[in-house]
Amino acid sequence: MTHLWFEITAKTPPALADAVADIVRGVSPGGISIEEPVDILGPEQGFRVRGGEPVLIRCYLPSSELGAVLVEDLRRAMEAYPSVELSARPIYEQDWAVSWREFFGVVETGGRVVVVPSWVEHAPADGQIVIRLDPGQAFGTGHHETTRLCLAMLDGLVQPGARVLDVGTGSGILAIAAVKLGAAEVDAIDIDPVAAEVAAANCAANGVEARVRVRAGRLEPGDIAAAYDLVVSNISPDANIGLVPVFERAVRAGGDLLLSGVLEPDVPRVTAACAAAGFAPAETRLERDWAAIHLRRAG
Repeated sequence: MTHLWFEITAKTPPALADAVADIVRGVSPGGISIEEPVDILGPEQGFRVRGGEPVLIRCYLPSSELGAVLVEDLRRAMEAYPSVELSARPIYEQDWAVSWREFFGVVETGGRVVVVPSWVEHAPADGQIVIRLDPGQAFGTGHHETTRLCLAMLDGLVQPGARVLDVGTGSGILAIAAVKLGAAEVDAIDIDPVAAEVAAANCAANGVEARVRVRAGRLEPGDIAAAYDLVVSNISPDANIGLVPVFERAVRAGGDLLLSGVLEPDVPRVTAACAAAGFAPAETRLERDWAAIHLRRAG
């Protein structure tokens, strides 16, 4: 038996993508997808992102009375964003099971790490580190700039035997990368219990579950039992600033802090908040409008 759903698409200016995604997520019981404009280079060659074009934020709602209520809630919420275009199309459940796969190719990060979907045959180049990851309900497949920036910077920051804390782990991609780059152990946390489940499953699929501890919940300074060599947090500017007291306790003297989920205009206030806690900026990398900030705690 097939079931009729509606695919709801919010065509969104890039600067509003995070705010609109939060609204769509609030009405979608099955999660959302965020699709940047890309040119598909081939089934095993990945993609190229086209800058400056709208982002498509999608969710799937049932063809039912509940679905109609949720669509109306979404329409009303979007009245505050007149530049966002909403559209809907019917889709049968059996259709989408495989149709999205053509859009999810190999993701190169600019470093040794490459993200490969499970159904793609990929022969890694010498020294290349492969993460097998399928799209799921949690953020972090390597397609978003913030994730790619973090993966590339982790390549130079993770030292053999390091203890790493991954805040807002999402799909677990950064925790997996840290272990494959040489970390001895990783603590991964996400406020979303679904994300924590996805992260744990992805760690197991990549054979690193013995070295990654995943949990759901909020992170407080009192939760830190021992300092880490590296803390990575790919969330949002305000959330990162709010966690500065945690970072101050979590990063050992001389250790590293890697922050992302930050738009370029927010870099100064994020670095200023961290500087007040003894973190000195070491490097900032940009991709399109997004930034990843590496800071080092005073030794």
